[in-house]
This record gives sequence, C-alpha cells and structure tokens, in this order.
Amino acid sequence: MCMDKNNEGFPFFDIIVVGAGWSGLMASKYCLGEGLKTLVLEGRDSIGGVWSFTRDCRYGGVMTTTETTSSRCITEMSDFPMPETYPEFPSHVQILAYLNAYCERFDLERCIRVDHRVDSARKVGDVWHVTCTNGSEFRARNLIVSSGVHQHPNDVSGDAPFNRFGGPILHSAAVKEAPPDLAGKTVVIWGGGESSSDIALQISKTAARVYWCIPNGQWFVPKMVDRWWPFPSKRPKVGDQASSRVRLLLSPTRGFSPFINQYLQFSLGFNGHGQEAWRTHAPYHQSFFNKSYEVMPQVKSGKIVAKRQIERCEGNQVYFTDGSKVQADIIITCSGYKLVVPFFEPGTTTDPQQCYKYLFGADPSVAFVGFVRPVIGSIPGIAELQSRYAAMVFAGRHVLPPLADRERIIRADTAFWNHRFRFTSRRLHGLVDMPHYNDQIARLIGCRPRFWKLLFTAPRKWWWTVSSPWNGCQFWLNDESHHERIFATFARYRFNQASEIYILLVLAPILPFVGLISRIRLFINEHIMWRKEYAQQGVVATTSGRRPAERPA
Repeated sequence: MCMDKNNEGFPFFDIIVVGAGWSGLMASKYCLGEGLKTLVLEGRDSIGGVWSFTRDCRYGGVMTTTETTSSRCITEMSDFPMPETYPEFPSHVQILAYLNAYCERFDLERCIRVDHRVDSARKVGDVWHVTCTNGSEFRARNLIVSSGVHQHPNDVSGDAPFNRFGGPILHSAAVKEAPPDLAGKTVVIWGGGESSSDIALQISKTAARVYWCIPNGQWFVPKMVDRWWPFPSKRPKVGDQASSRVRLLLSPTRGFSPFINQYLQFSLGFNGHGQEAWRTHAPYHQSFFNKSYEVMPQVKSGKIVAKRQIERCEGNQVYFTDGSKVQADIIITCSGYKLVVPFFEPGTTTDPQQCYKYLFGADPSVAFVGFVRPVIGSIPGIAELQSRYAAMVFAGRHVLPPLADRERIIRADTAFWNHRFRFTSRRLHGLVDMPHYNDQIARLIGCRPRFWKLLFTAPRKWWWTVSSPWNGCQFWLNDESHHERIFATFARYRFNQASEIYILLVLAPILPFVGLISRIRLFINEHIMWRKEYAQQGVVATTSGRRPAERPA
C-alpha cells in the first residue's frame, strides 16, 4: 500500500474512505484513478457491506433469500458490467462475487484494511485524525464516508403503539431468514419497505396468518412484467429498463410520469396493488416504491392480510385502526435505520439534505458517498457519479462554490426535493429522482452526454443512446475511446426495446393532455379534497400551498 508518514509517525493519506461496501469500493477506485493516496477502513472482516451476509443481528443486510430489486442494467458499474450469466436480478451471493471481482480488476485490495472499525474522526487543523477500535491511528487530508444507510436499526419497540405488546418484538435487521419457530403462528409486520416484503413473503409460507401494516400507504411496482399491453413482447420485460431517454422525454419523471401512473393503476389496481388499506395519495414517482412485488400473490390470496396502522397493543392483542384486532405471537418492525455517523464529533454535518448536492457538508474536506436513495434505480448507480465528482474535487480538478453559494443551493435543493416527495415519510433521508439527480452531478463533472453533437455526427449511435435502458456507461459517451464498450453494453440490454418505443410513439400526441389532466386533478385533490380529509382526521396537511422551487440549483 502506498503511504507516507507525517511528523508524528502516523500513516498519512490524501483520502481515507470509511466503509468497503459497494459505494466505498467505487470511491476508492476513482480516488486511486486521480493519483490520490487512498486508504479504505472496513469494520467487518470482509468487503461488501450489506451484501456480505452475516447472521450477526447487530448489522443490517441481506437475508438468505435476498436478490437485488434493481436490475443489473441499472445497478452495475459503468466500466465493469456484470457477467452475462447473471440473472436480471442477481442474488446477494452473486453481487458479493461481483464486488470481489471489481476489487481484483482495479487492484483495490492493496488499499483496504478489514477489521478496522473507525471509532473516532476529528479534525486538527487541516488534518483528519482517525482512530480505529483496534487502536490503529491514521491521518488524512480528506474523508469519504461510505458507511451506508443500513447500519443502525431504528428500534421503535419501546414507542407507542408497540410498548404494551406482551410478546417479542423484532427489528427486521434481526431477521436473516424465516424463523422456523414461527410456523403456524400469527405474525404482525409493520412497515412498507422492501425488507418488509421479503420478510412477509418468506414467513407467510409457514405462518398461520400474517397481518401486514403499512401506516402511510405504499406504491408497489413489479420488477418484471409479462409484456407491455397491448403491444407484443417476446419475453417478460424488466420494469426498470423502461428507462430510456426517449421514455424520460415523453413521460418524464420530473413531474410524476402521468402516463405510467395511469397505466399501472389500470393494469395492476390503484397504487399498483389495489389494496384499500394501503392506498396512498402520492402520485407515481413522488414517493418511495416497493419493488418486491413477488409478495402480492400472497396478499391477494388472503395469506397476508393488508392493514393500515396499529392503534394500540394490550398483552398479545393487537388493535388496528380499522376496528379489528388479532391475537399475535410476534411483531416484526420494519422501521428502517437511523442516519447516524457515530465516529464524528457532535455538530458535524451528516444529514445529506444539509450537504451540497447531498454530498459535501460545510467542511469541504468530507464527502458522503452512498447516502442518496432513488425512488427507482439503485444506490450504486448514484454513488458511482458521486465518487467521480468527489475524487475530482479532492484531486483539485474541480473547485466547489464558496460556502455562501453552497448554502443557497442546499436550501433550493432541499425545498425542491421536499416538495417532490412531500407524500413520503421524512424518515427517508436523501430521496431523489435518479435520472434528474445523476444529470446534475454529471454536469458538474462535465460528463453529461452531448446528445445534440451525437445526433449530428453519429445518428445511429445517438438513437442507440437515447433508446437504450438507463445504464451508467452513458456518462462516458463524451470520450470516444469508450464507445466500443459502451455500445457493446447497450447491445446487451436492447432486447425487445421496440415494444416500449412503439407505445410511447403511438401515444405521444395524447401524452401532453394526459399530463395536463393529471396535474389539474392532483392540484384539486391536494388543495381541496385531501385537505378536508386531513381536517376530519385531525392531521396537518402535508403541503403549504406555496409555489415550490421550479428546480434545484
């Protein structure tokens, strides 16, 4: 490992990356590519982060049955495609093998130290002093925090309405597989994320009955569809591969993609599931999606019972807000994770919404990579561009705006994204629309594709670019030396793309009218109909009625 020592005799680096999960590995790769002396500190005994399975209930992570909810097309690294032998949604075992291969390909092992959990990081002058729990100490000019958003379970077992429950209460982080002792039992699951879907699906196979509460309602969107009705399809389609630039132009996610909104409600029922207990006012793409749709047959069969919220618990009796009750053996709370970076001193900025582009805090020597979540897409698909940008900044090839300008941009971005996701729980920090956010970071890097130039110089390449599913390789298009591998990647994922394009082209003349009608209906509902409902329920309306910022700066 390449390192220097400072006057105190401690190893000194340009960059210390905290965490050797997916995001940390990409951050280290791009820092090394900029010629920066880089060290990666990983608290566990292996790389991979949440994708490295562990039965230790202190850590979040994958279950034995976990596979990705975003396809390999959208998830893979831009310059290191997943093996073609992988399924569209690889298992956690395959993902870990892929990450190990990435380390080998870019020689990252030399800068990674496992079993080095960071205990404290404090800045003395212009130098970060980093101490690990094993006593090791290091110094660095800059830090990249990639410890992830699934590290510190949000335990709500002591809060109402759970605190008077007489049985066991587990957080989803402790559930690594369907517990065999739950066979024949009555289980209540609380929470609407993808972990809750995975747990509900596995437990429902042996439990007597599962009652699944999603307090704020939820959108469900399938990962795979048989075909795009009414247009023919030769084989099942991957849902998130309906993400080409053409699709984003004709039915943009910047609003709420009204055509896709109407199409899903027509084909799958309202909110993609048709369960009244889980109805949400959120338009499509303005709240978090649950893409673990495999659980829905169990819901529709009655094996899993849809519920809204728990009103209270008394002993083992669980009372729901719809007036029903059940004698439950256990409650599993899928209440997510706290956004905590415990090794920083109090007062250090760690909330992505208080960071410039959800990346740089007030101190520009610290970057947070991998803390932004897309509504649909993948965290790695965002973290890679964040890594490129952070590495450029730390290498001195890009200068951040002055602090006052960054603070102004932070306020504008926060207002924009808070309004966009006003229907979603504030517990979900750093929620973004992936194409929109990635294009912002790409502009800062200077790697957003020059589509007009490509149209006039290479029309065929332009068409392939705008009609292929979203893939990170597009952000290398401005460098023609990468074109061969980029278009080879596009070719891998272009199968049956015609069905998507046909739908959009046929419907293009009416899409503006669909959008206008949908926006008018949303405005009336939000400012008149739903306010009455909120008032009847004694709930403060979620919007202020003020005109939001048109776009983040």
